[in-house]
Amino acid sequence: MINKFKVVVIIAFVTVQTMVVFGQDGGTPGLLYVSINNNTEFTVRAGTATSGAIVIPATHNNRPVTSISNNAFKDLTGITSVTIGSNVARIEDNAFLGCTNLARLTIPNSVTSIGVSAFEGTGLTTVTIGNNVDAVGFRAFFGCKNLTTVTIGNNVTAIGLSTFADCRDLNRVTIGNKVSSIGANVFENCLSLTTITLPGNVTSIGANAFSGCTNLINVTIQGTISSSNFSRSAFPGDLRAKYFISDERAGGRGTYTRPDGSSRVWAKK
Repeated sequence: MINKFKVVVIIAFVTVQTMVVFGQDGGTPGLLYVSINNNTEFTVRAGTATSGAIVIPATHNNRPVTSISNNAFKDLTGITSVTIGSNVARIEDNAFLGCTNLARLTIPNSVTSIGVSAFEGTGLTTVTIGNNVDAVGFRAFFGCKNLTTVTIGNNVTAIGLSTFADCRDLNRVTIGNKVSSIGANVFENCLSLTTITLPGNVTSIGANAFSGCTNLINVTIQGTISSSNFSRSAFPGDLRAKYFISDERAGGRGTYTRPDGSSRVWAKK
């Protein structure tokens, strides 16, 4: 009987020690870590951490946490904020899709890619995509109804399909200087968007990129966009025609800067 009792005590002690090591990483208890790349690093999932403020640590068991898995926190409506550790480079597809009460997010400079629908339908109000991010998946922030401010870092070269579509409260967008293309439907139905400046490197604008942005009054295009790369349906009405034709009879509204640096002001119709 004594020997059995000692065995039980030893097992309980080992369990406690494991939990302590888990907590030392600084991450939210209950997160599930999966070894990747020959057990040299981890990807992380929700595990039993399904609500409240989520902290994803930089390391776990002395190995870096480098990614947030596909569907890692999908549809966990109890999550309110996420802090991402400084070793995370990839936020995979659907990672936080449908986290409708996720309002606060910290993305570290280590992140280089944001996957398809990664934050679709979340409750985020402000998004800053850092200068090290070079890939943002389509629909990454689609339908973020409370989103008001977006800053896109200087390493992003393309904004893909429907990235910020249906973000109805979005009223402030800063686009990094390396962006060369605005994809189809990127800002579609952003009803609060009134002003947009497209940097000089932008050479193409896709179909319906700003379709439904009914309050968009001021558009500044700092670069040169050829007619073949400027979709006629990019903006409400045919801004493509307004951009190339110096004629008030083309209709429209707002201030548009043409490749030659000149501008023309039309009254809001």
